[in-house]
Amino acid sequence: MLKPIRALVLSTALLAQPALSQPGPAQPTLAQPAGLSETLLHIAETAEVTRAPDEVVATLRAEARAGTAAAAQEAVNRGIAAAVERARAVEGVQVSTGGYWTARVDDARAWQASQSLTLRGQAAPALLELAGTLQGQGLAMVSLDWRLTRQTARLAREEASGLALDALRRRAATVAGQLGLELVGLREVRIDVPEAGPRPMMMAARAGAAAPVAVAEDAVVSATVAAVAVLRPR
Repeated sequence: MLKPIRALVLSTALLAQPALSQPGPAQPTLAQPAGLSETLLHIAETAEVTRAPDEVVATLRAEARAGTAAAAQEAVNRGIAAAVERARAVEGVQVSTGGYWTARVDDARAWQASQSLTLRGQAAPALLELAGTLQGQGLAMVSLDWRLTRQTARLAREEASGLALDALRRRAATVAGQLGLELVGLREVRIDVPEAGPRPMMMAARAGAAAPVAVAEDAVVSATVAAVAVLRPR
């Protein structure tokens, strides 16, 4: 679904000597002194597109406590090694390990070690089943997110940018017509595309090695285009 957002005319500036200063009304009205050749209109437009997330990212953590640091770390190492081996056997799932942490706990009477493991893939059923299996083996679920793959996100950003730029040109031409001018070009074009953040998933914890239950939400990708429109007398 495409959702172009109307532009906001931020300010106007005249290339003339002396320069004019005036408040910014909702619809700019400009007095044109003799010898004026160009009017500069600062304008911006935002557009949105939606995409269904096509990648699942799950982060789990292995933890262990023991009387010594070595014992706690050994338990975590075994757990992570088994999880990595299990994950590599699942087609379509990428696995990587994260930060490793060891510290004294319980008023320095024990040691705790921890390491994270991340699963990423477009095959959601297989990944969720794997995540459930690893939970059953003692790993704790840290996060479970729907995201856009890099390719999907890139194409969505390009489409949103194109929609915003088209809307900006139309709006600039409309304002020019209202002022009795015409649009002759754009200067200082700037495109701002915020990163689409992960979308939360609904999860239901179950006993044993049951897979988490997950429902995705569409991701919104937006782009804002700002420019200086050059207007001249017709």
